[in-house]
Amino acid sequence: MTGIKRYYFVLLVLGILAGLIFYSQSFMLVILSQVIIFSIVALGLNVLTGFAGQVSIGNAAFMSIGAYTSAILVIKTGVPIFVGVLAGGIIASMFGLIIGFPALRMKGFYLAIATMAFGVVVEQLIAVIPALGGHDGIRNIPELSANPFVAYCINFGVYVLAVFVVRRLSESPIGFRWRMVRDGELPALAFGVTTAKVKLQAFMISAFLGGIAGALYAHNIGYIRSADFGISRSLDILAMVMIGGLASYQGGLAGAILIIGLRFFFSRGFGPWLSVIIGSLLIASTLFFPRGIAYGLYINWHKYFQRPFLFLLRKIHRRKTVMEGKFQSVNNQKIFYREYGEGSPIVYIHGNTGSSRWWDLVKDIPGYKTIALDLPNFGMSSSLDIADIDVYADYVAEFIKVQNIKNPIIAGHSLGGAVLISLAVRYPDIPQAIVLIDSADPSGLKTPEEHYVVIELYKTSRDLMYKALQAVTPAMDNPTLLQQLVDDAMIMAPHAYAGNARALERFNYTGRTKNYTKPVLVLWGAKDIIITRSMAESTRDAFPQATLHVFEDVGHSVIVEKPQAFKDVFTAFIAKL
Repeated sequence: MTGIKRYYFVLLVLGILAGLIFYSQSFMLVILSQVIIFSIVALGLNVLTGFAGQVSIGNAAFMSIGAYTSAILVIKTGVPIFVGVLAGGIIASMFGLIIGFPALRMKGFYLAIATMAFGVVVEQLIAVIPALGGHDGIRNIPELSANPFVAYCINFGVYVLAVFVVRRLSESPIGFRWRMVRDGELPALAFGVTTAKVKLQAFMISAFLGGIAGALYAHNIGYIRSADFGISRSLDILAMVMIGGLASYQGGLAGAILIIGLRFFFSRGFGPWLSVIIGSLLIASTLFFPRGIAYGLYINWHKYFQRPFLFLLRKIHRRKTVMEGKFQSVNNQKIFYREYGEGSPIVYIHGNTGSSRWWDLVKDIPGYKTIALDLPNFGMSSSLDIADIDVYADYVAEFIKVQNIKNPIIAGHSLGGAVLISLAVRYPDIPQAIVLIDSADPSGLKTPEEHYVVIELYKTSRDLMYKALQAVTPAMDNPTLLQQLVDDAMIMAPHAYAGNARALERFNYTGRTKNYTKPVLVLWGAKDIIITRSMAESTRDAFPQATLHVFEDVGHSVIVEKPQAFKDVFTAFIAKL
């Protein structure tokens, strides 16, 4: 199950379980429905404010438009409720377009005032129009369902659908343009983005979701009046987004639970203390989760909440993996390795967060014996106190010596390529030839300082590690192997996550590689997001007898993305030796 599918599966399971827990309590189901409804309108405001950067204090007006549209259509014309709900969203989106045009010339504080004025105008207009019930509102609005649990499930289903649509939009070019406008209109204009169109899109989507939520509200409560959608309601919705987390899919839900859910919960027995309790909780959530509850939970999930699971995973994975290979004592440390076939030796060196398993798809080279090892600090091998490219190269050289491997061809991937460069320069008599696969060039590889925060999270978050490996292997179509590679990455020495990146920064063999005059094959994937073409060409130019081969449809790891393509090029190279 992919991460996205798992996300929606967990969301559905949790939502249905919440409804089942209170199946026999109609009042609690109504409260849950209201929480979900306000999560929808908060999601819409998040599109406008969180993703597109346009501040609004009038989104309750879109709720009122949707609520009154659906109620009148269903009562007066007898159309099905779902038609009324959809019509409420469409009419609200039209008003979003109307308010969006004058708002194009405003931003920040002025836009907030304009949207607030729009909300006040809509509220007052509804209150004085007799056909809309005036101040008394509209009563006896048909229910979504006579069964509160069914009504809750309908509301929750609409919420999940809304999250799905917003997520797809935000991860598409449309969402990319939203964020460009949010982060800077002038740069967005410079890149050819029509900012007016982007803002109008965000206003209409936000209004549509607000209208849908308002219509659902009307058919859940059965009674609406203009005061239900006043400025205080707009401020509540804005608070849900700010407390839950801007530009997050579940932030509105977290905010709605606090603003709507706790208000009902504390309304029984706390009387005049209700506002104090709610206010204190809001202050606490803001202090401890300044970027929103959703973001706080997200970060803590990656920092802390996965640790018990990872502890068990590492124990189980180590026991299972040790049965698949052998150990060799090198300098009083255990080096784990796997070997396959018979013939002339080929030694494989994996990359960062890697293991000997990365070579499983290319271990079968006819006429050759392949030996893939786990470097120190990686996989099943012993952990060292330091992470250093030259130290790794020393262990590989000693491993080859202890194993009595004569005249091997050595291939190194990514960080393993840097290890191989160090070995070839300092132990030139060991390899017969070397193959550098998406390797750091001899001048090293600089990691931006801001990336180290994420790198530190890798050691406590299997989810982030999965996404990282998935990103560097875009053409890989073996999900089972990818999961195994992620498990291998999670048993790396904790200090080596950032330590290996620092080691690649220190690594510098500029000018020293000319002394290695044996054949060198440099392989590079055109979709590599770590190593650039110029880096690959620099690596080729650093060796007197080097050639470069480019795989056009491959990312950072041809050995797992297109293993047969690698074997074809590799065997052609070694056949010429």
